[in-house]
Amino acid sequence: MTETSDAESPWTPHLEEMRRRVIAVLVVFVIAVVVAFRFSFHIAAFLTDPLAVFGVKLYTFAPAEKFMAYLHLSVWTGVLAAVPFLCVQTALFLWPGLRGREHVYAVIVLFAVPVLFILGAALCYRFMAPFVFDFFLSFGSSDGIGALWSFREYLSLLFDLMIAAGLLLQMPLFLFVLLALGFVSPESVARCRPHVVLLIFFLAALLTPPDVFTQVALGVPLYLLFEGAFFLGRVLRREKGSRSKEV
Repeated sequence: MTETSDAESPWTPHLEEMRRRVIAVLVVFVIAVVVAFRFSFHIAAFLTDPLAVFGVKLYTFAPAEKFMAYLHLSVWTGVLAAVPFLCVQTALFLWPGLRGREHVYAVIVLFAVPVLFILGAALCYRFMAPFVFDFFLSFGSSDGIGALWSFREYLSLLFDLMIAAGLLLQMPLFLFVLLALGFVSPESVARCRPHVVLLIFFLAALLTPPDVFTQVALGVPLYLLFEGAFFLGRVLRREKGSRSKEV
């Protein structure tokens, strides 16, 4: 028993530090949820703004539906507020174990995660969501069947779209991590570059209204993010290769 405890003792300070940081993130999350619930009416008014141009009125179909929708809204707002703090705590936890330029790349990744997600969600709110709502409202408009939209279902659909767009903008960052860890070689990415560019603009055309300006507004940033991730990943691989040769 003594040998086991002695072998595990070096991990104890790290586990204790991790526990403190997880608790700190949870505290920030809970505070953000409480504050968001206090202002949930204003947040809901902002999120329902894309429907204003269509003249759609939202309804609730159960006694607790509006309360649950506001609670759901508050939880997602709390997650959005806690993610940057989570990235900071993760960086502080990993910082002592990093060396050289690894500090720079860790800062880039942990800073880019919330920024890219918020950017993707904002682009969805501004361009993609109105197009999707217009499609559903115009679908079968001549069949005489009216639409009553649920407030909670509307928020659920909007959150799904914004989360999907936020995750879509994480793909270049995911490519950078794969290159940095050596799971993908720069040569293979370079060979697939034409297909990646075609896929990027296909997704931009699929997820945006059918006008060239909006498609370019989404496709060009995605392409630039891809090229930036590819460049940084290639530089990191080259530095790792030169260090291994020196050793």
